[in-house]
Amino acid sequence: MEITFNKRRLLTFADQSKEFFSDAVSYLFIALFIYTAASKLASFETFEQVLSRSPLIGDYSTPIAWAIPLAEIAISTLLIIPITKRKGLYLSLLLMLLFTVYLIYMLYSGSQLPCHCGGVISSMSWKGHVLFNAGFIVLGLGGLAVYRER
Repeated sequence: MEITFNKRRLLTFADQSKEFFSDAVSYLFIALFIYTAASKLASFETFEQVLSRSPLIGDYSTPIAWAIPLAEIAISTLLIIPITKRKGLYLSLLLMLLFTVYLIYMLYSGSQLPCHCGGVISSMSWKGHVLFNAGFIVLGLGGLAVYRER
């Protein structure tokens, strides 16, 4: 079934479902990124100290500690604005891939650093966090696959 206006197809129910899924994925990324960015900024010194002990980040901990929450906020903003939503979805996927690669590195490097990703998410194990991120990567891929520009 489809909605028509002057015999022109506007949106089919399948199109509406795709649009709903894409919007839902965007809102999930926004919620995740704003939540974790706020948590990181609220305990910035601790976040920066944890990053400084990372063998991969170490000397660059301060700029990275600022860059991560600011990137999360910027990407969330892109996801809110319809004209930049596709870019926001791509950047969300890229950021999750980078976080996941970092987590896998930490998992296999034998480092015993705590996760300071923000709030409740910090209580996950490294493996649990990789699975959590993998779920968001799949959602991001799905959101991009069905995204329709309006």
